[in-house]
Amino acid sequence: MAAQPAAPQTDTEGFGRWESPLQRCELLWPRQGEQLSKRSPCVKIRVDQTIEGMLRVRFINGLAGSRYASEELTFAGLLLQQDQPMHCRSGSCQPSWPLRLQVHGVATRRFDPRGIADHLPHNQLARGSCKLEAQQLECQASDRSGQRWEAVAQLQNTASRQETSNRNN
Repeated sequence: MAAQPAAPQTDTEGFGRWESPLQRCELLWPRQGEQLSKRSPCVKIRVDQTIEGMLRVRFINGLAGSRYASEELTFAGLLLQQDQPMHCRSGSCQPSWPLRLQVHGVATRRFDPRGIADHLPHNQLARGSCKLEAQQLECQASDRSGQRWEAVAQLQNTASRQETSNRNN
């Protein structure tokens, strides 16, 4: 019996994370138990690719007084067919701009100054879209009852992101 050639080895994986500080960001989202949506800033974006084409886009607002306190608004969905998934290696990813998502759900969560969740994460079925480009990020979604979630942000310029990355390493 003849030996079969081994499958080609690749240096990429289909999953991982990319994150970046933000220069400007504004979130609009309903808070649990409150009638009106509120606006809040955010300081970082984190994009998780669980499998190729399935992404979670998380906007993070660090709350004053603690490095662990934060609020997070997440849009989850599928990458549009014409866009390329992120290139990931050893759990770290690099986006292939643009990333456009068809959003199927949103999630919110909040952590206290000790980093402990204030309440259970709130997950909601919603329809919407995200458009992530090299500098501009926009996501929006709404549910059947009319609740809306929005995020508009601008990435720091490339030189600032590289400097931040070097400090973190």
